[in-house]
Amino acid sequence: MAGSMKDIKLRIKSVESTMQITKAMELVASSKMRRAKERVEHSRPYFETLYASLTKIAAADPRARNPYLRRDEIKRTLLIVIAGDRGLAGGYNANIFKQADAHEGPVTVLPIGKRAAEHFAQHGAELFTQEVLLAADISVGECFQLSRSITEAF
Repeated sequence: MAGSMKDIKLRIKSVESTMQITKAMELVASSKMRRAKERVEHSRPYFETLYASLTKIAAADPRARNPYLRRDEIKRTLLIVIAGDRGLAGGYNANIFKQADAHEGPVTVLPIGKRAAEHFAQHGAELFTQEVLLAADISVGECFQLSRSITEAF
């Protein structure tokens, strides 16, 4: 019985230690999130000024034939879904997948990351390319190559 009691005490100590580490990770993550949110809020006036300036420039010449300024009918939507493959990303991934699945209309998905590729393959979503299922992860360089293909396709 003493051996099992010792095992139970060790297990309790291990769980308490894990709880302490998890709490510290949560505090660090919330601190980083708060700082990122503050940076976004501080950049808002710059965005609004830039948006207003670009809108005025675009409206100044109605003959402009720039394809980025045209308002075409939306035929298909491409969702680029970036999922977390490491750490405590379960809640993040669940929310991202829920938002992607809720999108209406014809949708093509470009999953970035192993979890995203697996999720959309299992749910039968139309993938931008089947090659993402072969890769465990996609590097930043490959994303730039895919972005060229995206602009040609849409």
